[in-house]
Amino acid sequence: MEFDLEGQRVRAWVWVSVFKDGDEVEVVAERGATEWQAFGVRRINDGIVALHPHCSRGRYAHYKKSAKLFFKVMAIFFTAFYAMGLVVCLFQSLTWSEWKGLLPIFLGGTLISMGIYGVIAYRIASKFMGFVRLAEGIFEGFGWKDVRNIDLPAMTMKSKQPGEPGPLGILYFRYNEVSGDRR
Repeated sequence: MEFDLEGQRVRAWVWVSVFKDGDEVEVVAERGATEWQAFGVRRINDGIVALHPHCSRGRYAHYKKSAKLFFKVMAIFFTAFYAMGLVVCLFQSLTWSEWKGLLPIFLGGTLISMGIYGVIAYRIASKFMGFVRLAEGIFEGFGWKDVRNIDLPAMTMKSKQPGEPGPLGILYFRYNEVSGDRR
C-alpha cells in the first residue's frame, strides 16, 4: 500500500488495506532512504488497524496463544493415542493386572512425548519473536499501554458483530481505546 501523508511518500506492507482516500489515519513508520516505511496504519474514527504481517500480538499474548494451541493439539493427539491403546487392549482381552502393568508405560510415554513436543512447540513459537518485538514497537508507536499483553485477533473477534467482514480479526483488526476498553 502506498500513499501520501502530509506531503511525504509512505509505503506500507500490511496484510490488507481497508482504507480509502480521505480517511484520517495514524501511522507508525520509520524513515527510509527516499520514503517512509510504515508498519502499522490505524483509522482514527473506528480504530481499524492494518499491520505488518504476523505483527498482531505482544509477547505474553503470543506465548499464551502458543501454549493454548500446544495443549489443544496434545489433547487431540493423546485422546487418539489412548483410544487406540484401549481398543488394542480390549481386543487382546487383557486382565486387570495386565492393564495395571501397561499404565506406567502409557503415562511414561505421554510425559516423554509431551516434553519432546513441548520443546518443538517452544522453538516454533520462538521463531515468531521478531514479529512479536516489531508488534510491540508498533503498539508503543500508537501510544497503547501494556503492549506485551495485547492480542489484537482475540480483542477483535470478541467484539466482532454479525455481518462484519470475514477478514476482520484475521488480516486486519480493531483497537479502540477512546472508550477506555480494548475492543
